Amino acid sequence: MPVAPTVGKAGPAVVVAADSARARVFRAGTPDAPLEEVEALVNPQARLHEHDIVEDSAGRRGTRPTQAKRSALGGETAKRHRAEEFAAAVCDRAARQLRAARARRLYFIAEPEFLGLLRRTLDRSLLRQVAGAVAKSVTGKPAGRIRAALPSRL
Repeated sequence: MPVAPTVGKAGPAVVVAADSARARVFRAGTPDAPLEEVEALVNPQARLHEHDIVEDSAGRRGTRPTQAKRSALGGETAKRHRAEEFAAAVCDRAARQLRAARARRLYFIAEPEFLGLLRRTLDRSLLRQVAGAVAKSVTGKPAGRIRAALPSRL
């Protein structure tokens, strides 16, 4: 026998499973429905080494390229900067999917460090729609395994 949905909890939800290299966006039509993948994003620079992202030559002063790039980015590495840009793109796509699905709830399941980047990137309106976050690396897993890591009712 089906359980009546909790007041204010009925309807679709959006789930984002992500790490610094890949993000998958899912929808669940009802709070206990299986996940349906609707979009995937890739950050190919996440797999590169720092020296592959920055310039190849040291320049006239002999400064190492990584040091020059760090100072230009306010003390962070180029790889970290690219991960922050990817987190912003993931949050933008999540907001679009929330609007498209007319959903009010957003769940994140992400590698712990990347989950921190996502949280720092969220704007206020999107932050109000976050119903839950799980620090777990499951981006490459099947949708059923991702769903199992979330609450039984979204």
